[in-house]
Amino acid sequence: MQKLQLLCLCLLVLGCILDVHGGNNVFDCCLGTRDNPIPSRIVRSYRLQLVQDGCDIPAAVFITTRGKRLCAPPQAQWVLKLQEKLNAKFARKAKHQGK
Repeated sequence: MQKLQLLCLCLLVLGCILDVHGGNNVFDCCLGTRDNPIPSRIVRSYRLQLVQDGCDIPAAVFITTRGKRLCAPPQAQWVLKLQEKLNAKFARKAKHQGK
């Protein structure tokens, strides 16, 4: 019985250590970005990946209509234009749903 309690205590301590010192808890970070523009017709949405959220590089992550994640450099001119286009699209949808 004592061995079982000791094993449970060890697992609990190990779990706490890994939770605190495990570092990056984000599992879906982009490891690189693509420089060639993504056609707006295949993009459904996007999100920003930030270094302070635990990822190695900043990126704009575009989600395609088929659910694929495409990583792009967040400061590229074509990325900013695509984000603006998507933001405008989301604003129009929200406005129409609010009526």
